[in-house]
Amino acid sequence: MAVTTFPEAPFEFAMFDWIENSGRPVADIVEHKMRLVEMADRAGFFAWHTAQHQATPLSLNISPSILLAAAIQRTRDLHVGALTFCLPWYDPYRFYNEICMLDQMSRGRVELGVGRGISLLESSVYGIDDVEESRGRYRETLDIFFNACGKDTLEHEGAYFNYHDVELHTAPYQKPYPPLWFPSSSPDIIDFVARHGYNTAIPGPPANVRSMLEQYRETWLEHQDDEGRHNAHVSAPRLGRNQHVFVAETDAEAEAVAGPAMAEWASHISHLSRKHSASLTAAPQPDRSTREVIAGSPETVAERLVESIEVSGVNYCILVFSFGDLAPERAERSLELFISDVMPAVRAGLD
Repeated sequence: MAVTTFPEAPFEFAMFDWIENSGRPVADIVEHKMRLVEMADRAGFFAWHTAQHQATPLSLNISPSILLAAAIQRTRDLHVGALTFCLPWYDPYRFYNEICMLDQMSRGRVELGVGRGISLLESSVYGIDDVEESRGRYRETLDIFFNACGKDTLEHEGAYFNYHDVELHTAPYQKPYPPLWFPSSSPDIIDFVARHGYNTAIPGPPANVRSMLEQYRETWLEHQDDEGRHNAHVSAPRLGRNQHVFVAETDAEAEAVAGPAMAEWASHISHLSRKHSASLTAAPQPDRSTREVIAGSPETVAERLVESIEVSGVNYCILVFSFGDLAPERAERSLELFISDVMPAVRAGLD
C-alpha cells in the first residue's frame, strides 16, 4: 500500500573525502584517511564516502575499491562507498565482482554510488571522448549489474559488451544489491533520482538544496509504486548535502587555518579546467557558496551547521574534514572536537 507522507530516514552524520594530493607521501595520506575512518566509526558516523576522479590532484583515488577494502578492515560498523563509481570506466563483469566482494567483506556495509563521471576530460583517459558513448556505457554497465545480481551465469549482448555463459561465483551480501546513490545537481536529474528512489547528495546553497529536496519528496511519493524502480528496496531514502567543516578551539584559529586549505582545494577542483582551458563539467560551475567552509569554535560550528541543516531540509549531513593541504594533525583534531562537542550540540539543536 502506498504511503501518503514521505518516509523520512533518521538523521545521520557521514564523512566524505576526495583523497586529494596534498603533496605528502601517498602512504602517509592513506594512513591519515584510515585514522579518520576509524574515528568516524567509533563515533557512530553512518558512512564514509569517497570520490573517484582521474588524472587530477583532486583525487588519488582512481580505483575506490582499494581504499574501501582497507577501510572495511579498519572499521566495524561504518558503511563505505564511492560517491560515485564512474561506470563508463569499468568492465561490467569486473565491476559486478568488485562490488560483490566489497559487500561480502563488509557483511553488507556498502553504499553504492553510481554515475557517468562529471568530466569528459577524465573519461578521455579511457578513450571515451563522446557524451553519448559515456551515457551508453553507463546505462549498459548498470543494466548488466542489475541483471547479474542473483544469477549463476551472465548472459548479455549489447552495444559495448557481450558475455556468454560467464559463471558468477559471488553475489551481493545485501539483497538484491547494496543501497544505490546518485548525486544530483539539477531539477531534471532530481526527477530521475526521485522516480527510482536513489539516495542522493546535492551541492549548493542550503536554500537551493531545500527546493530540490521538496521536488524529490513529491516525485518520490508520486512514483513509489512504479515498476522497475532501481532503488525500490530502500524504503526511506537518505537525502544529503556535502559541507566542508573545520573545528578549532577559537574562531580566529579556525578561520586562519581553513582559508588557505580551502583555496588549495579550489585549485584542485579547477585543475583540469585550467589545464585544458575547458569547463570541468557539462553543467555550469557550482555557486561559489558551495565552496565555503564552516570554520570556527565548536559552538560556532554547531550553530551554523544546525542552521544549514534546517534550511536545506536534509536528513543526511555529509561532512568533509580533510581537504586541500590541511595538515593531518589539524584535520584529526578538528574531527575529534566535532565528535566530542559539535555532534551532541547539533543533535540537541535539531530536536
